[in-house]
Amino acid sequence: MALFSFPVLIVFLGWLGYGLLHSLLASSAMKNMVEKHLTFLFKRYRLLYVIFAVLIPLPLLFFQLTSKSPEIWTNYREVRLAGGVMAGMGLAVLRKTLALYDMSLFFGLKPEDAKVEPFNTHGLLAKMRHPMYTATLMIFWGWFLFSNTYQNLAFCTANTIYILIGIYWEEKKLLKLYGQKYEDYKKKTPMLIPRLRNPNLS
Repeated sequence: MALFSFPVLIVFLGWLGYGLLHSLLASSAMKNMVEKHLTFLFKRYRLLYVIFAVLIPLPLLFFQLTSKSPEIWTNYREVRLAGGVMAGMGLAVLRKTLALYDMSLFFGLKPEDAKVEPFNTHGLLAKMRHPMYTATLMIFWGWFLFSNTYQNLAFCTANTIYILIGIYWEEKKLLKLYGQKYEDYKKKTPMLIPRLRNPNLS
């Protein structure tokens, strides 16, 4: 069965494993260990993390894009168009989200400040807690609608699982960092899908 073929399993397990390793490297425990034992790397830890995030999955992505995988259903033009629109909207959401952050700091081009970053609830962050993940899911699933192969389904499923796990651990870290302020924000603001009418944070 195509769904459980070896290439599909490689794609699914490969992306899921990459996602879990990605979360591990972003964890406070890993950062603390590097700061303690590899001090010379710590100031550029985020830059190294970004380089890892970009380069490590390239062989897996190459395998996914070049190995043959049948379509799950006949992909009509209207479905492909809907996928393209979804992915385009995801890119627009991603662009608006990235505008909320200091990109030099985000990509590790300047050292992280030891001070806690101000708690930001502006723009899309006032409507959903994780707009960057929302954008990513829209892009990935839009791509699947555009090219609905079994391998792309495995890719989207693995990354959706990883994102949900990543959100769980990220929010534990944010609760520890910001305390009651984040708890109140969490109660008022949806995780990934904004409400049609969302009250402003006080």
